[in-house]
Order: sequence, then structure tokens, then C-alpha cells
Amino acid sequence: MKKLFPLLVMILCSLSVMAGELSESDAGTYVVLDKNRAPTDMFYRLSKNNGQWTMEGKKPGGSWANISCDAGCEYRQSSEPEVQGYFPPDWRANTDISCIQNIAQAFCHYTVKGEPAKGGYVVITLVTGRPIPIFVRRVPS
Repeated sequence: MKKLFPLLVMILCSLSVMAGELSESDAGTYVVLDKNRAPTDMFYRLSKNNGQWTMEGKKPGGSWANISCDAGCEYRQSSEPEVQGYFPPDWRANTDISCIQNIAQAFCHYTVKGEPAKGGYVVITLVTGRPIPIFVRRVPS
């Protein structure tokens, strides 16, 4: 048993650095940030109903519109290889990342390892041929 314990601890620790899952606490309204990380006038709203994530978008002066796309491209948990492809290795080494995605985009929550108060959210566009991050910030409700 003494020999199995270190192996079990090592396996559990390696699982903890893999992409986790978003939770109900990640639902909310987010403002899109510009290249200087200043708020713009575009918003995302993430919600979960009946176990399914939904994303809505709002352009300036517009109303909320579902941007989760049509049937067949619902949001799902991102796989570890997918998450690895979205973020550079040096960034992943210091950050815990959880993502959901459909064919158009991934929505990710990240926290700095060992500093859970430091983190945020990013949308990764997937339709451009290479992942492009769009930083967002939660809007207080």
C-alpha cells in the first residue's frame, strides 16, 4: 500500500492540471475587452439550462441574440488536447484552464496556479484557421 500511495497522489495531481469543467458559477454576462483590455460595447451572456450551455451576444444598440449556432453544434466540454492547442505551453504551465466549445468558439475560465483569486475568462475563436483569443470580463449583476 505504501508503494501505491505515491503513485495515486501523482495520478490525482496530474488530473487536477487537466482541463476542468465550467460550473454554474461561470454563467453570467461578460463585456468584450479591446487590445488594451479596456471594456468595449459588445457583450456575451453565458447560461446553462437543462444541462446545456447557451451563449448569447449583444452588439451596440442591439438586443440579445443566441450565438450558440444551430442544432448539431451545441457547447461541449473541451478535451485536453484541444485546450493545449489554444494556449501556449508556458502559459498553460502556470494556469488552470476550463473550457467549453462548439465549432465556432471556445469559452474558457482560467486561474493562476496557487493564486485562485487571479484569473479571468477568454473566448477563443475557432473559425479563423488558428485560435484567436478575445478577452472578456464578467459584468457585475
